[in-house]
Amino acid sequence: MTAAIGLLWWFHGRYTVSLQSPLVLRVQSPLVVAERITTEGAQRAQADQHGRRLSAWQEYSCRKFGNDCRVALAIQRAENPQGKCEIYHYNTDGTLDWGYFQINTVHLKRPGLNLRDLLDCKANIDFAYQLYRERGGFTPWSTYNSGLYRKFLGTE
Repeated sequence: MTAAIGLLWWFHGRYTVSLQSPLVLRVQSPLVVAERITTEGAQRAQADQHGRRLSAWQEYSCRKFGNDCRVALAIQRAENPQGKCEIYHYNTDGTLDWGYFQINTVHLKRPGLNLRDLLDCKANIDFAYQLYRERGGFTPWSTYNSGLYRKFLGTE
């Protein structure tokens, strides 16, 4: 008994133990289904991808952005070429860009918006569309302002 107490005292003197939140697991379907749309913007966006079909998230984005679908998807590909939902990028100003449309962490100050939302593809696209509407265009994205998105547009 004395040895056990001595061992605990030794451990306590050299290490600290803290409790953290329990492990959180989230189950999501590996399958995303979206109805195909055949608008001119969606067809041109598909042509920008050398005819490769639009993914379900790209289809959803086209539904949100309507006539500006093609530019929105070019920005998305410039910001996040792999088209991943749970992805982030460090910026030189110390902020981070998160998710499908690479939403900057400065927006986490908004009531009701959290990091989990930015890593969820649908919520990220919804928020990107909200930013687009609030700002009257794509100026919140640096790839739009720099013109880098044009590299992801096919020929006219």
